[in-house]
Amino acid sequence: MFFSKIIDRYALYDLHKNRSKYSQFSSFPTFIPEIKDREAFYKTQKTDVSLDIHFSEKSYNVGTFSFQSLFQFGDPFNDTLKGEVFLNKSNVNTPNIIFVHGWRMESFDRIKKMFHNRIMNDLGWDMYYFPLPYHFQRQPDNSLYSGELMISANIDRTVQSTRQAIVDLRALIHWIKANKKGPVIIVGVSLGGFITNLVATLESKIDALVSIFYSNRLSYSIWNTIPGKFIREDLEHHGVNYNDLIKYWQITEPSEGIPKIKKDNILLISAKHDQYVDIEDADYLWESWGKPTRYVYNCGHAGIVLNRKKIATDTLLFLQNKIQR
Repeated sequence: MFFSKIIDRYALYDLHKNRSKYSQFSSFPTFIPEIKDREAFYKTQKTDVSLDIHFSEKSYNVGTFSFQSLFQFGDPFNDTLKGEVFLNKSNVNTPNIIFVHGWRMESFDRIKKMFHNRIMNDLGWDMYYFPLPYHFQRQPDNSLYSGELMISANIDRTVQSTRQAIVDLRALIHWIKANKKGPVIIVGVSLGGFITNLVATLESKIDALVSIFYSNRLSYSIWNTIPGKFIREDLEHHGVNYNDLIKYWQITEPSEGIPKIKKDNILLISAKHDQYVDIEDADYLWESWGKPTRYVYNCGHAGIVLNRKKIATDTLLFLQNKIQR
């Protein structure tokens, strides 16, 4: 336990070397969406996804998928979504797995180190790497770190960025279902787990979900964990209290909904000593969802790196048992 916390604390110290140099707070929202309107708030629609194949690698065609976001901010750099795609050249019925990365990740490298070679060499599944709003190439030039504008003290932009992620991820799922024959799997890591969990409460076209070191309530994470401390300071400086934030961000909470996929096809993975995602918040979601299959590792958030082989093994064995019967 001590070792895990020390590693997380060191990583957090390094994380906070880059933080917003100016206040992200904008104003108090004039409209707060209600939980009863969740379906309409996160409604998606059909979109055309462009595939641009750049080269072949082993038995795969490798390139990018792209489309215009269905929820436009008016930011050219953010409103076009472009992710990486790896398509099996020979198996049209292969499963399709979508990976969603974490907050402040600067690339898909950590996720690829967990899963990519094992899937490409052993399973042959199609892989899609989905970039979240304001991350990677979707961040503006003056952004100090990847994801700075997605989760911040700008209360409404945080909600609308989450909305954009959900609407667009659902659109990609629908496009895959319409154009591919295999099942669709979503795997989220950290913030990506939060996003995939929320999608699972809205989308019935998902065949399986794995959520790794996920959070549940953004308000809880910002107010009660070390990664959110500077955002909390910004909010408090402008008169926002915890109860305000709960109310403003409640529409984003996965625990406010029930998954629309089979509970047996859900795997949740948590870290007991996580300093980024409080285990109590992870417990809360697990219990509210009726306790689907869950693994709790004896590590911290750094287990994304230190335990990546175990995460990959547990995840892929679970998925193979569920979708390749």
